[in-house]
Amino acid sequence: MKIFKTKTNGFCFGVKRAVEQTFELLKNKNNSVYLLGELIHNEEITGRILSLGAKIVDNTKDIPEGSVVIIRAHGIPESVEKEMAIRNIKVFDMTCPKVKNIHKIASESDDLIIVGNADHPEVRGIAGHAKGLFSIAGNLDDLQLIISSHPIKNVKIDVVFQTTYKVDESLKIQEFLSSFPEITVHNTICNSTEIRQKEVEELSKKVDLFVIIGSPKSSNTRKLYEIASNNCDAVFYEQLNLLPNGIHKYEKIGLSSGASCPESAVEEVFNNMNNENDNKNTMVEEDVDFLEAVEASIRTIRNGQRVKGIVTAVNGTEVQVDLGLKYAGFIPAAEFENDETPLKIGDEIEAFVVKVNDADGTALLSKRSLDIAQGMDKILKANEEGAVVKGRVIEAVKGGLVVLVNKIRVFVPASQASLKREENFDALVGTDVNLRIIEVDNDKSGRRKRIIGSIKSVLREEKQKANEALWQSLVVGNEYEGTVKSVTDFGVFVDIGGADGLVHVTDMSWDRISKPSDLLKVGDIVKVKVKSLNPETKKISLTMKDENENPWKILSETYKVGDVIDVTVLKIMPYGAFVSVIKNIDGLVHISQIAPRRIAKVSDVLQVGQQVKAQITEINLEAKRVSLSIRAVEEANAEAPAAEDIISEDVSVVSDEPVANESAEAE
Repeated sequence: MKIFKTKTNGFCFGVKRAVEQTFELLKNKNNSVYLLGELIHNEEITGRILSLGAKIVDNTKDIPEGSVVIIRAHGIPESVEKEMAIRNIKVFDMTCPKVKNIHKIASESDDLIIVGNADHPEVRGIAGHAKGLFSIAGNLDDLQLIISSHPIKNVKIDVVFQTTYKVDESLKIQEFLSSFPEITVHNTICNSTEIRQKEVEELSKKVDLFVIIGSPKSSNTRKLYEIASNNCDAVFYEQLNLLPNGIHKYEKIGLSSGASCPESAVEEVFNNMNNENDNKNTMVEEDVDFLEAVEASIRTIRNGQRVKGIVTAVNGTEVQVDLGLKYAGFIPAAEFENDETPLKIGDEIEAFVVKVNDADGTALLSKRSLDIAQGMDKILKANEEGAVVKGRVIEAVKGGLVVLVNKIRVFVPASQASLKREENFDALVGTDVNLRIIEVDNDKSGRRKRIIGSIKSVLREEKQKANEALWQSLVVGNEYEGTVKSVTDFGVFVDIGGADGLVHVTDMSWDRISKPSDLLKVGDIVKVKVKSLNPETKKISLTMKDENENPWKILSETYKVGDVIDVTVLKIMPYGAFVSVIKNIDGLVHISQIAPRRIAKVSDVLQVGQQVKAQITEINLEAKRVSLSIRAVEEANAEAPAAEDIISEDVSVVSDEPVANESAEAE
């Protein structure tokens, strides 16, 4: 009888986290502690929890106010969370981070379809976080029925999977949904689940019997059993001190466990089944070199050692690494949060060993520790050479910024963070910046205490170079796209790519504006033209006005002296009235030109807003002045012959052309 284990066994990260933190809490807690349902589907773990004084209940009504409650890895509905908050129940949330991610998707979805077992606590918890419509599909048939009766068009639908759902079934569902562009499929099946199912699928094709360690109540364990059953005989194994009946008739036996079963239980079963088999890896091929296998099995690692391995799994909580040893390495996923390039399966990775657990056969690794050591070397070199380094702003703190440079936190004081005195540091968070390391402080023991950088020194150099290059090409009339850097009462300063120029308030628009801030704000992108230059003082005068929109140009091209136009009275003065001529140009009708008779006050004849006809008597483009006469129009109308005098008595229909000719002769 030969026993072959799958490579992935024991607690997944989420379960291990929940179990360890629960025991830690129970060890230090004197108050009554309650669990809302079993923490995980494992009778041994449940028994140990109860022995430490905890109570397991199925309903929040059974939990007294002010108690302590542990939320199991499956999660709970949002309504239950709110109910416990109202009743002043202190909550220790052990919900798996992967499940938490599904809760977030559910809370942001307008229409949600959950693929999984409707009676499973995880699925009930997900449904309890849905803010919009939701449906639950147990399989592909259920999903097809939901889709056929769903208003798909113009509706955005999100589909999520129970974390322990069967991978092969999920692939069929994803293929079916690929023809619906309105549906977004989120692959929320846990990486650990996916890897276990794949390993069981492969190994079950090579053995005669497959033993699945764990409880049939566990969803992920039950699915491993179903997968193995498709290829060979399969049994559940819960009693660790008893071997399954008739097991010795099988020549080759596969062994795996659900995510709720500790690694120690797997080892115990393995030893019970075959004490002479020292194989601690996946199924051994017939041509394996015996000496190499022995050497691999006894090779060990130590804390602080630098190791290399291959990434075998990446999920929301950890990165699993094959070290080629008897130890399975894992790195907390949080260490990769600031990485620009996402890690993927098959990548080679180097890390420090933080803690070796011989009992579990695992090694906690740290990529961050290695990155910090390597990053510090680069920081020190950059400091010595005065070199420019690149970093990302990760935090705005009191007095400045924190920039991550080669995985090292560098403090940039406010005085060194910008060329401007008043900079919105919060807006810089998440952006990439260039800086210099200007100081490395050590404490008394010689350890790096604080590293100080300067963004300002690099910006100053960059601006100086850009300024020199710009002045080489500056010519009056050049057009630029610039950024508003500051706004004053008399105008705005615009950066045109290395130098700032002033757009005076009078050059900002042909329209009337009371103050520059009414039109522009800092950060606006504007098109400007060089109006004048002073190379000695390095002053640049800019304009935003488009000459094609110059109202005086439009006036000169549209009207001439003698034209009669409709005007609106804008303002009445003692000496006359200002009237509109065209947009942005006003003209003056002098008091002597308002009526054919002498008038004492302008307001006796005209009111603001009144529309009248006036004749243009002067257009002075140089002085920017237009004069008009209402009187001239009225006198011309009084002298013109009446219409009945112009029309011939024996002509019944008036022709346009004779009238036009008579008008021309009259002029």
